[in-house]
Amino acid sequence: MALIVRNPATLFDMAEMGGAGTRTGWMIAREMWRGGETFALQDGDQLIGLFGLYPIEGGAEAWFNVRPDAGRHMGFIIRQIRLTLVSRDYPEIVVLCTSQAGRTIARRLGFRFVQTVEYGEIWHGEFARRRQQNCGQGERAGEAERGTAATPYAG
Repeated sequence: MALIVRNPATLFDMAEMGGAGTRTGWMIAREMWRGGETFALQDGDQLIGLFGLYPIEGGAEAWFNVRPDAGRHMGFIIRQIRLTLVSRDYPEIVVLCTSQAGRTIARRLGFRFVQTVEYGEIWHGEFARRRQQNCGQGERAGEAERGTAATPYAG
């Protein structure tokens, strides 16, 4: 089956992946859906993951929720989330990890551990800066190829 990423995820997707389990969970899921960006990952007709970004002061909160059977697609999932994070202009992105799987995904995405709090662990990333650095490297690489660079490109 082909993997499909849909943007935005539907409110039904949010409910299916756990947002409707409690009244508080449903309130949070609705707010994340209404106030941020949401993405649904499907394997054929089965919803296997959700991820999104929610704007906060100074940046955004990233979140992701995947089913255990999404593990066989983890490389694809990591690439899709990383591409999304790098393509946004948030100066800082934080994520609250509440499971070992969440910590593993955060680490593979390039987040770094900050601290343990009551509900899990806070991880932090600066993806807009990374994009700016990569863009600058690409420009320097092009200059080096054309022979117009002031200094050699070291990659």
